[in-house]
Amino acid sequence: MKKLITFILFINYILIFSQKNINEKLAEAEKFANKIIENNPDKILSYYKLNNGILKKVNPNNENEDDDSEIMMSYRIIKKNDKIIYISKSDSFWGMGDWNSSQDFYFDENGVLLGAVKKEDWFLENKCARQIRYRGIYKNYGKPKLQRIDKFYNENDKEIDLDSPNCKKSKKEALENAERTDKITFRNLAGFMKAERIKYYK
Repeated sequence: MKKLITFILFINYILIFSQKNINEKLAEAEKFANKIIENNPDKILSYYKLNNGILKKVNPNNENEDDDSEIMMSYRIIKKNDKIIYISKSDSFWGMGDWNSSQDFYFDENGVLLGAVKKEDWFLENKCARQIRYRGIYKNYGKPKLQRIDKFYNENDKEIDLDSPNCKKSKKEALENAERTDKITFRNLAGFMKAERIKYYK
């Protein structure tokens, strides 16, 4: 019995250490990506994916290179030491519309998924909020399913309590929208490319 307890405590220690390690690596990747986004946007590689799965680099000198109707997804990629550590994907290529949806993915330099942030913004126009900004924060602790924490904010970036009197009627819609794109099943960069059906990238 004593040996069993010792074994369980050892496993818990390994898991806690692993989670701490992932948290530190994720924080480092987020900090690096945010610094590039804020201070060196010219280092961000921008691509778009056509209906046939081909990934093409955005050409700022030729915005109409492909028909808008052929573009199904856009990606922003950041590298560190020539390794991809951040990818942001969005189906709102031209940044228009009442609904904004995007996902940010963070990888270590070996291509292992550290975590992700799913973003869904939509207009509500009631007492709960004029606009809801949902953030699903994922972390990869090596389990079959990513750990996820859900956060809901209003247009002023104030966190919303969906169980409050003003928001109860909107809770079902908000939770359904939060689940709408919850399909993160890959655990590495190669898996991301396969899931996105991207045929070519550099």
